Amino acid sequence: MSSIPQPTRMDTARKSERLESFFRTPAVRRYTLLLLQILIVAGLLAGWEIGVRTGGISKFLFASPSMVWEVLVQRFQSGELLADINITTCETLIGFVVGAVGGSILGLLLWYSRFISDLAAPFIAAVGAIPVLAIAPITIIWFGTEMLSKVVIVAFSCVVVSLTTSYKGALRTDPDLINLLRSFDASRTVIFIKLVVPSAMLWVVSGLRLNVGFALVGAIVGEYISSDAGVGHMILLGSSNFGMNIVLAGIVLVMIMMLVFNGLVALLERMILSWERA
Repeated sequence: MSSIPQPTRMDTARKSERLESFFRTPAVRRYTLLLLQILIVAGLLAGWEIGVRTGGISKFLFASPSMVWEVLVQRFQSGELLADINITTCETLIGFVVGAVGGSILGLLLWYSRFISDLAAPFIAAVGAIPVLAIAPITIIWFGTEMLSKVVIVAFSCVVVSLTTSYKGALRTDPDLINLLRSFDASRTVIFIKLVVPSAMLWVVSGLRLNVGFALVGAIVGEYISSDAGVGHMILLGSSNFGMNIVLAGIVLVMIMMLVFNGLVALLERMILSWERA
């Protein structure tokens, strides 16, 4: 009677290597991480809901996922949810373009004069040290309680970070390439457009990515100070009425908006990288 062949240590090692190489592939790794993240979130939500229903977690202090979902559904059906998202999104995007994009352009332009950049450095640092919450009341007084004041707050939140990151990126341009273009009698404007801007683009995009969170926080802070609509106003309304379900529903909206904005900036980054490779 023939015996069943037993797997050798080498066969086991090969199978282990094939399994590891399978999970190292980008697609499998990405989907595995996504699945694990979904399972973690689902487990936390399930535990939270069960804890509230069994009395282990205070409904008054922590609400529950089902209560938060009910708030989102009710406000969606009434039209308040989309109106709040639209207002906060507009404030964030406009302020982001003015502050982050405008700051990036200013930072790149500082490359033209090292003297002006050194002269402006302490003032830029001083402005960057001012917390948004400190200038928000002043901004409301100066620009009123409408959208303009929130846009100014968002722009203020973004401008310094974008300015400094883009300027650092411009300074890191390869000096040998600059000298090469100068040897061909290229003007400073040509060097700036053809070399400095493309070289600093990754730094610019990094500044934009950092400013996504600052922009959204600026809009929420502005709505806290004075507003009659928006996601920040929704959170403020819930906290003033001790409605934890409304507060958490607003926080969920902020998280979703943050993920969407980050996704858009990541898409822009991929487009820039593909353009550079081409």
